[in-house]
Amino acid sequence: MVNRPSLRRLYVDREGGIREKRETMRSFWTALKFLTAFPWPRKLSPTAQEIGRSTPFFPLVGFGLGLILALLNRILEPYLESEILGVVLVVVLILATRAQELEALGESFDTIRSGAVREVTNKGGRRGQLGIFGILAVLVVVTLKFRAIEVMGEVRNQGLLLAPVFGRWSMVILAYGSKSEPGQAGRFVMEQVGGRHLLWATILTLILAVLLADRLGLWIALWVSLLPLVAGLYLHRRFGGLSGDNLRAVGEIAEAFAMVLFASL
Repeated sequence: MVNRPSLRRLYVDREGGIREKRETMRSFWTALKFLTAFPWPRKLSPTAQEIGRSTPFFPLVGFGLGLILALLNRILEPYLESEILGVVLVVVLILATRAQELEALGESFDTIRSGAVREVTNKGGRRGQLGIFGILAVLVVVTLKFRAIEVMGEVRNQGLLLAPVFGRWSMVILAYGSKSEPGQAGRFVMEQVGGRHLLWATILTLILAVLLADRLGLWIALWVSLLPLVAGLYLHRRFGGLSGDNLRAVGEIAEAFAMVLFASL
C-alpha cells in the first residue's frame, strides 16, 4: 500500500513537470511572436521579462525563418533569375519579421549619428521618421542581402537556413551581460538573459551549423559571434548601455554579415 506522503510527492512532481512544460512552450511562443509576424497565440502578450527568458529559442525561430527561405528558393530557383530571386527572398524575410529589425537598424544608426536617444512620438508606439543616416544603413544592409543571395551558388540553401539562425543568436550574445541605456525598457529583457540562456542558444546554433554546413558553418559562426562582442563594447562606451533597438539592429547586421560570408567563402 502506497502511503500518503508518497502519493503527495508524486502529485507534486507531476504538477511541477506539467508546469515546466507549459513554461517552456510559452517561452517558445514568446520568442516566435517577438521575432516574427506570426500572429498566434493571439492572447499572448509577453512581458519584457518573459522575452528575456525566451532567448534560448531565438536561434530556433531563426531556423524556422531560414526554412521558409530555403523552401522558397527550391521552388522558385528554376523559374527566376538569381537577381530577382534574391530580391524576392529578402522581401519575404522582411514581411516575415514585420520589418522590425530594419526599423530598429535605422533608429539605431540615427541615434549613433545624433548621439542622443530618439523617443517614441506618440502613445501608439510609432517612431519619428528615419533620418538620412538610418535610411542609408537600411539600404546598405538590404542590398548586401540580396546581392549575397544572388552569388551564393552551391551553398545558397545552407546560407539561407543558417543566416537567420546566426542573426538571432547574435542578439542573445549581445544581451548577455549587457547594461541598458538609462531610461530604456530593454533593461528588463537583458536582465533576464543569463549564462544558461546563452549556453542553450549557443549549443542549438552550433548543432545546426555543423549539421547543415559542417566546418564552413562553424567557421562562419565564429566570425559572426565577434560582431555582437564588438558592437557591445562600442555601444557601452558610447551610450553607457544598449537599447532594445540595438539588439534587433545587431541581429539584422549579423544576418547580413553571415549571408556575405556564405557568398564569399
